[in-house]
Amino acid sequence: MSRVVVIGGGAAGMMAAVSAAECGNRVTLLEKNEKLGKKIYITGKGRCNFTNACDREEFFDKIVTNPRFLYSAFHTFSNEDAMAFFENRGMPVKVERGNRAFPVSDHASDVTKVLSDEMKRLGVTVRLRCEVSGIETVPYRGTGKKDTWNAAVSGVRLSHGETVPADVIIVATGGLSYPSTGSTGDGYRFAEKAGHTVTKRSPSLVSLSAQEPFCSELMGLTLRNVGVRFVKQDETLYEDFGELLFTHKGVSGPVVLSATGKVSGRLTGSRLLINLKPALSEEQLDARLVREFTGGASKQLRTILGALVPSAMADFVLKQAGIEPTVRGAEVTRQMRASLSSALRNFTLTITGLGGYQEAVVTKGGVAVTEINPKTMESKLVRGLRFAGELLDVDGLTGGFNLQIAWSTGYLAGRIKEQEAKAMSINIAIDGPAGAGKSTIAKAVAKRLGYIYVDTGAMYRTIALYLLRKGIKADDTEAIGKAGREAEVSIDYVNGEQQVLLFGENVSGLIRTEEVGNMASASSVNKDIRDKMADLQRELARTKNVVMDGRDIGTNVLPNAQVKVYLTASVEVRAMRRVKEYEQKGIRADYEQVAKDIEERDYRDMHREHAPLCRAGDAVLLDTSDMTIEEVEDAMIRIIEEKLSAKQ
Repeated sequence: MSRVVVIGGGAAGMMAAVSAAECGNRVTLLEKNEKLGKKIYITGKGRCNFTNACDREEFFDKIVTNPRFLYSAFHTFSNEDAMAFFENRGMPVKVERGNRAFPVSDHASDVTKVLSDEMKRLGVTVRLRCEVSGIETVPYRGTGKKDTWNAAVSGVRLSHGETVPADVIIVATGGLSYPSTGSTGDGYRFAEKAGHTVTKRSPSLVSLSAQEPFCSELMGLTLRNVGVRFVKQDETLYEDFGELLFTHKGVSGPVVLSATGKVSGRLTGSRLLINLKPALSEEQLDARLVREFTGGASKQLRTILGALVPSAMADFVLKQAGIEPTVRGAEVTRQMRASLSSALRNFTLTITGLGGYQEAVVTKGGVAVTEINPKTMESKLVRGLRFAGELLDVDGLTGGFNLQIAWSTGYLAGRIKEQEAKAMSINIAIDGPAGAGKSTIAKAVAKRLGYIYVDTGAMYRTIALYLLRKGIKADDTEAIGKAGREAEVSIDYVNGEQQVLLFGENVSGLIRTEEVGNMASASSVNKDIRDKMADLQRELARTKNVVMDGRDIGTNVLPNAQVKVYLTASVEVRAMRRVKEYEQKGIRADYEQVAKDIEERDYRDMHREHAPLCRAGDAVLLDTSDMTIEEVEDAMIRIIEEKLSAKQ
């Protein structure tokens, strides 16, 4: 059990405290405000868009800064995990337009309540109105070659002089946005004092000021389904489609917030071109104008234009077109029509600046992620110091993505006991060609050592079963990849035996048919499927002692396994073994055909595009052609003992 101190009672801090307490640590959370989750209460206009229900690929497309840094954190605690976390603790969830997830109640306070109640249940000590003035460290001398720490945390110093001792400190103080909620940049100061680099910071997901005075007259007007393009010196900085809102000094809304998230540093001095009729081509818009002017020949243009744009905008659009609002439909010339069409497709604002931190949704910039271990959120400079949330140099677009960053990084930062277990777990990777006896030996070795045997083939067969159920053909590569990405495969162990689940259904007894085997052979070469299964296999090996066999375990799935063995035998011996297996099952088999099939399989496995079969550079070669099963098993145990002894 470690003494964990979390600095900050916002989204990331509360999640980190919950996660650390779940791992059996003694956790204290320090918050300088009078209540927890002060910023959560104002997110999503008080409704709290707490995550986004999009798929993984889209999620990372929405992360603007350092998305790769988030891979481990998101894998450990994804958006699906976040929704399940809150739903399982009594907060119903709904998903609205753009996959934005909210509490059904539309009350942000429900999100804070779930976290507060969970901390109370887990025994977290919460201290409010408790301001931290600094982090205390002691010199550290590493014992391993890979140690990069020069100091270790020892405690947290409070503003009134008290020191709270700590083995691990998680800094989750937020950024600089909405300083009224307590986000005053304390965490950056703590990080810099510890030797960390803090990148340049700026407000992000913020409104824009415009030169045109008519914005104040349009304040509150929302334009839906418009195209926007920011242009500077003939260069397009950003394009989008969606919703825009006029404010008293400029513009805001989703498309504007996204623009500031992507290119905030270059928007000042740019021109914002708003396409008010993006669904119409230039020719279609011209034809529409002709119809409107013909039908309203006696009407003034400011009236006619009300059918095309909000009436409040009519005079301003006409002014940009250089046309008097009192001109009547019958008086419009072709040149006037062309000018009006251009104004409708390129209604222009001149951007003069960005809003400040007081209204910014998030802070761009922060603690440099190159100095943080992405698998633990721990500092590479100070042992026991971890960071989470907006404080990091990671940010995303609007739509729940930044709160998901807080949940994912906070949860991972708190997995202290689990990560220590990972460091101690032993992984044994056995690779080799078909028929080499990998599965037989792997099972026997796992049983003798008391480790878990991971049947990787069963995982691919489970995907294959799903493909067959959907009626997908073995040669439909695109459909196989798509279905493979959506399939939910999980692993459970009952009395030490691996069980495979497909969308929660135990299919272990349904995947051993020839039809499933053939589909598994065809689909297992698909990159999407292999990547998905590799992630699942790595997750199993993360905190458990495992023996895993396959064709790319030591080279791709577990490249850092402590023991790697390449198990092989001659084609003739492997063919004879396969024939005997068939005979034991009452199946007649032709030796020559079996040998030919094995050679062809070897060729396919060794020449496939993704993760081909090959011997890892540090794998021990074990040729079993002239060995009995018992001899191979004994040889494996000797290899494992020697390798593990050498690493101690």
